[in-house]
Amino acid sequence: MSIRLRFTLFLFAMSGPLAGFAESLDPTKTRYSLPLPEPPTIDGVIDLDSESWVWAGGAAGGGGNWRVTVDDGLEDFIRGGQLGGGEAPFDNEDLSFRFFVGHDSDNLYIGVRLTDFDPGDDSADAESENGQTWQDDSVEVFIDGDNSNFAERDTTGSNPEIVDTGGQFVITYNNAYRQAEAGNPGYGPEEAWYARADFNDTDTGWDAEFRISLDAIGNPKPGDVIGFSIAVNDDDDGGPRERQVIWAGEAHVEASYGNLVIGGKQLTAPKAAAPTIDGILGADEYAGATPVVVDGHTGVYNIPSGDDTWEEGDHSYTYWVTHDDEAVYIGVDVTDDEIFTDTAEAGSEDGQTWVDDSIEIFFDPDESNDAGRGGQNFEGQYVFTPNGARRDNEANNPTFGKDADWFAETQETDKGYVIEFKVKKSALLSPEDGSTLGFNVALNDDDGTGRKAQLNWSGRPHSEFTYGKLTLSANPAGDGDSAPAVGGSIWISQSGGQVTLEWTGSLESANSLSGPWSSVGGSSPMKVSADAQQRFYRVR
Repeated sequence: MSIRLRFTLFLFAMSGPLAGFAESLDPTKTRYSLPLPEPPTIDGVIDLDSESWVWAGGAAGGGGNWRVTVDDGLEDFIRGGQLGGGEAPFDNEDLSFRFFVGHDSDNLYIGVRLTDFDPGDDSADAESENGQTWQDDSVEVFIDGDNSNFAERDTTGSNPEIVDTGGQFVITYNNAYRQAEAGNPGYGPEEAWYARADFNDTDTGWDAEFRISLDAIGNPKPGDVIGFSIAVNDDDDGGPRERQVIWAGEAHVEASYGNLVIGGKQLTAPKAAAPTIDGILGADEYAGATPVVVDGHTGVYNIPSGDDTWEEGDHSYTYWVTHDDEAVYIGVDVTDDEIFTDTAEAGSEDGQTWVDDSIEIFFDPDESNDAGRGGQNFEGQYVFTPNGARRDNEANNPTFGKDADWFAETQETDKGYVIEFKVKKSALLSPEDGSTLGFNVALNDDDGTGRKAQLNWSGRPHSEFTYGKLTLSANPAGDGDSAPAVGGSIWISQSGGQVTLEWTGSLESANSLSGPWSSVGGSSPMKVSADAQQRFYRVR
C-alpha cells in the first residue's frame, strides 16, 4: 500500500498574503517577482534608466543579483544555473545572462539581458511562428502557473495540466516566436503574451522582453508560488545550437522548475518579554515567534557573492524575531559544517566581516524602499561573526554595547553557531506597535577560502526595495488574530521507497483526520517507508 500523507499547517506570528507560503516551495531555487509601478515597454530593449525594470526582482545592485555566468572554478563551469545541453560556454563573452521579473495586476514581465559575442538566427525565419527556435539564439520561459509539478516531460502542447496554466514561451534573436508548447494561447501586443528582442545598449549582446498575461497562467495572486525557469539557447556558427544553459531544472519538466513567488516575504513579530542576549537560545525565549527556516530553496542566494548549489547541511539558518517597548530582538541558529573567522579579528569593529562566516541584519524602518540602503538615523546593516567581530558602518555607526544602540552575542553549537541581536527602537526611527519595517537577514559562508555563498531571507543586501516586510505586532503571541498561539511548517518529499518529512514546530500524527493526534518522537528530518500504514501528519 502506498502512503497517503496529509498535513494541517498551523502558523503563528505571520500576516499578509505570504503567510504560510513555505509549504508550497519545492526543494529547488526560489525567486521573488516584485510589483512594478508601471508596465515596461515590450520593445526588446531593457531600459534601466527610464523604465520600471529598475524595480523588478533581479534589478538591484547594478551588477545583477539574478544572473548565470561562467565560473572556471566550478565543476560544471556554470554559476547560478546549469547546463541544459551541449558544451559549457568558453567564457562570459561566449554566453552569460541576467534576468528580471516583475508583475502588475494583469501581467507577468520577464526581461533577459544576454552577453553573446556571436548570436545566430539561421533556423527559424525572422518573425515566424513555431519554427525550430531552439536551434537559434533564443530565450525560453517555462511556467507552471498552478505549481502542480507535473512530473513527466511534456512537449505536446495539448496537455491541460500544462497548457491551462503555462507552458513554454520563446523569442529568438531575430524575433521568431514559439508558443506551441503553451497551447498557442495567442501572440501579439494585445494578446495573451508578447515578446521582443533587440541589441542591447551595452554592445555585448541582446535583450529579450516578455509580457505574459496572468490569465494565461492560472491567475496567480500576490503570495502565490508558481513554477518558473529560464533557458537560453546559444548558436554560434549556424546549424544546430552549441549549448543550452538553464537557470533551474530541466526544460519541459514542471517538477524540476524553480519557485517564483508573486510578491515579497512578510513576517510579524509578537510583542514579548526581552530575551537574554547571550548567544544561547533559551527554551522560553522568543516565545511564540515564528521559526523562519532559510535554506537553499526557501532563501535567495546573492549570485555575485557565490554559487547557489550546495549540499544539504552545508549551511542554513533558522531565526526568530520578537520586540518589546525598547528594542527588536533577533535570534539566529546557524547550521554550518565549517566555521571560519580568519579575516575580521575577534572583537574588532568594521572589518571585512562579509568575508567570514557571519550574520547580517538589514532594516529599512521608514519603508522608503530606496534602491540603495537609505541613510536615516541608524537604518542599514548590523553584522556579527562567530568570533565577535562586528560591523555597523553601513548603519551609520550606532553605538555598540549592552545598553547602547545595539548589541549582539554569539556561541558555537554542535552544528554551527548562534547569534542573538538587540537593536533599540530609538536607532530605528522609534517605530510604534503595528509599524511595518523593511527587513532582511543574510548568512555569509566562508569555508577558509573567502566567502563562497551569501544566503538571504528576502532580497539583496543594501537594496531596500527588495527586502521583506517585518510588522511589529501590538499583541503578544496567542493574543488576537495577528498572533495565534501555535505554529510550524512541514515539507514532504519522496525518493524511491522512502518519504522524508521535514518540519519546524512539533510534529503530530494520527490514523485519521478526526484523530486522536499524538506527538511523534524524534527530530526533523524523519524518513517513513512508502509501504507503511496510512498516516496523517500535522505540526503545531
